[in-house]
Amino acid sequence: MSKIIIITDLDGTLLDAASYSCAPAQPALDRIRARDVPLIFCSSKTRVEIEVLRRELDNHHPFISSNGGGVFIPRGYFSIPFDATDAGDYQLITLGIPYTEIRRQFIRLRDELQVQARGFGDMTIEEIAALTGLSPDAAQRARQRNFDEPFVFAGEPDKRFLHAIEAAGLNWTEGRLFHLMGRHDKGSAVHLLQALYEKQFGTVTSIGLGDSLNDLQMLQAVDQPVLVKHDDGSHDARITIPRLIKTRLPGPSGWNETVLRLLDANENGILRTLFDAALAAVDPYHAVLGAVKFENGHLRVADADYDLNAFERILVVGGGKATARMAQAVEALLGERISTGLIVVKDGHMLPLKIIEQVEAAHPVPNAAGEAGARRILDLVRAADEKTLLLCLLSGGASALLVAPATGLTLQDKQDATGLLLRAGASIDELNAVRKHLSAIKGGGLAQAAHPAQVLTLLLSDVIGDRLDVIASGPTAEDGSTFADALAVISKYGLQDKMPPHVMTCLWQGAGGQLAETAKAGDRSFNHTRNVIVGALGLAQDAAAAESRKLGFSTRIISAELQGEAREAAQWLAQIARAELSEMGKGECRCLLCGGETTVTVRGEGKGGRNQELALAFALAVEGLDGVTLLSAATDGSDGPTDAAGAQVDGQTVMRARELGINPQQHLDDNDSYTFFRRYDERSGEHSQLITGPTGTNVMDVQLLWLDKRGADTPLS
Repeated sequence: MSKIIIITDLDGTLLDAASYSCAPAQPALDRIRARDVPLIFCSSKTRVEIEVLRRELDNHHPFISSNGGGVFIPRGYFSIPFDATDAGDYQLITLGIPYTEIRRQFIRLRDELQVQARGFGDMTIEEIAALTGLSPDAAQRARQRNFDEPFVFAGEPDKRFLHAIEAAGLNWTEGRLFHLMGRHDKGSAVHLLQALYEKQFGTVTSIGLGDSLNDLQMLQAVDQPVLVKHDDGSHDARITIPRLIKTRLPGPSGWNETVLRLLDANENGILRTLFDAALAAVDPYHAVLGAVKFENGHLRVADADYDLNAFERILVVGGGKATARMAQAVEALLGERISTGLIVVKDGHMLPLKIIEQVEAAHPVPNAAGEAGARRILDLVRAADEKTLLLCLLSGGASALLVAPATGLTLQDKQDATGLLLRAGASIDELNAVRKHLSAIKGGGLAQAAHPAQVLTLLLSDVIGDRLDVIASGPTAEDGSTFADALAVISKYGLQDKMPPHVMTCLWQGAGGQLAETAKAGDRSFNHTRNVIVGALGLAQDAAAAESRKLGFSTRIISAELQGEAREAAQWLAQIARAELSEMGKGECRCLLCGGETTVTVRGEGKGGRNQELALAFALAVEGLDGVTLLSAATDGSDGPTDAAGAQVDGQTVMRARELGINPQQHLDDNDSYTFFRRYDERSGEHSQLITGPTGTNVMDVQLLWLDKRGADTPLS
C-alpha cells in the first residue's frame, strides 16, 4: 500500500481568502491527523507565517515556503541521508535566492523601466495589512521574506516588467499578488520532497491542492491535482491539466469535501469506493421511493394512477434478495393502508418490517421454506378480487425463492433440475426457460392466479436487457418461451438422462400439448397487470462512472451485457486492459466499467462463484502486467454459494501467490477461487476477497477495471 501525502496551498485554498480561517476544513484536518497523513504546506508565505499555522494545527511535517524557495524539514523527520543546511529546528533545502538579492533586483528593474510597482519592502506594516486583510501582527510576519518579494502594480500589470524579470534569469508568479523570485517554483520543491518520502517509505501517492496560477507547477507535480474554487464561484481557467479535480465548493469548504472523498477512496481502495457508489444508486428503498409517489390518496408510478379509495384491500407479495428493502419502502409509502403481505427473501436477508410478513428460504437451489412461502402467496392472491390492488415486489433471486412445483412434480425434482443446470453452466435465460415450465407461479402464473385483481409489479432487474419475462422468471409477465425451448436447453447440455423422470415427463407432455403453456401475450390477466422496473444495472454503472469522473479519472462504460463463461470474459477483459495500456500516455489513468452475469461450468470440486473465478482467471491472464487492477463483484454481496461478493486482483497477484506457496492455476482448474483468495489474504495480509454481507440490492455483477500509467500498481491504495 502506498503512503498518501497531501500538499496544499494556503491562502484561498486551505485558508479562507478573506478571513484566513481553516475552520470549514476541520473534519478533513481531523481525519488527516487521525490517519497520520503528512500534511505539507506549500505556500508563498514566509517561514514565520507558516510556523504560526503549524503550531495552531499541531502540524509537525515539512513545509515549503516562498513559492518553493525553501523546503524546511523538521530535524530527524527522515532517517535517510540528504543534502541540507542547519536552520535551527530544521534541515533546510534552499532552492531560491536570498531575499536581499531578490529585493535588490526588484528595485533595479523597477528603476530601469520606471515601472509603477511596489513590493512589501516598500510598504509599512499598516499598508501590508490593508492590502492583504491581515492583522498587524500577521502583516509583520508576512514582511519577513525569505526568498521572494510580493509586489503590486499601481494600475494594470506592466508586461515590460514581467519580461525583464525573465530576461534577468529570474522568475515571477501570480496568485493574489505578484511574486518576484529566483528560478524555482512550487513544483520543483514538491518533486524534491516527494523523492525523500519515496526513499523513506517506498511508493507514495501525492494529493495537491491549490487555487491559482502560482500553484500550477505544484499541481503538475502531484499524482492527484485538485483545483479549489474561488469565492466568486469560478475556477482559475488558466489551469488545465490531466486528472484535475475541481472542487464543488470554494476555499476550505471545497478543500474539506474533496480531501475527505480522496481519503475515503484511499482507505477503501478506489475500485471499492466506486463499487459502493454503484450499490448506493440501486438501493431498493430509494429506487422504489424514486419511482412511486403517493399523494392525495393516489398511487402514481410511471404513467399509471391508482386511486386507492377504489380498492377494498391492498396486498403486498413478492420475493428476491432485495425484496425486504423494497417492502420497507412500500410500508413507508402506504403504512396502515396495506391489508396484509408476504415476501420470500434469501436466508440472512430479512429486515425489520411492521406489516408485511417475511419468510427466509434457500438460494440458488430452492428448499422447502421457499416452496411453503410461494404456496402461501398463491393462496393469498387467488383470494383477491376486482376490489384488490396487488403490489408485487420482485428482485433477483426470486426464481429460486418463489418455488411452486407444477402438478406432478416435487420440490426434490425442482432442486435436482436446478442444480444440474447450474453445474452445467446454463445461462439465466436457459435456466429460467426450464424453471418456468416446471412451476405454478413463474411465467405469468402469479398474474393468472391473481385475476381479476389489479396487479402492479415493481422490479429490480438482475438480467441483461432488463427483460420482464426473465426477471424472477416473470411471475407477472407474459412468457415467450415454450416447453419445446425448455427441452432444447436440457438437450444442449446433454442432461436428458440425468434429469428427474418426472421433470422430463412434464416437459414432454407440455411439448405434446397435454399441459397448458405458460401465460402468453393476450392472456386476460395482463389487462389488469402493469410491470415497472425501478432499478437496474445501468443505474449502478452510471453512478460508479460519475463517482470516478468526480475523482478526476477518464472513465467509460464498455459493456452492460457481459455474459458467457467467466474465464472467457476474463480473457476478454485482459485483452482490453493490454490494448488500452499500450495506447495510454505516461501519467494517464483510466477506469473502465463493465457488468452483466457470467456463468461457470463446474468441473472441479472446489468452492467459488462466477466473480471470484473471473477475477482469478483475469489475474492469471495479466500476470506481471503493471498498472492494471480489476474488481469483479456481485451487487447482492453473495458470489455463488459463498459469503464473498467477489475479489480484487492486479498484475502482481499471481506472482505474489506463488511466492506464498499457493498455486493459482490449480485452484482455478478445481473451480476453487474462494479458497484461493481466502488463503491468499491469510498469508499476504491483503484484502483481495471482497466481503460485504447482504447488500440489500441485486442488479447482476459489476466489473471495474483500473488502468494506471503513473508508476503505481494500484490507485490511491
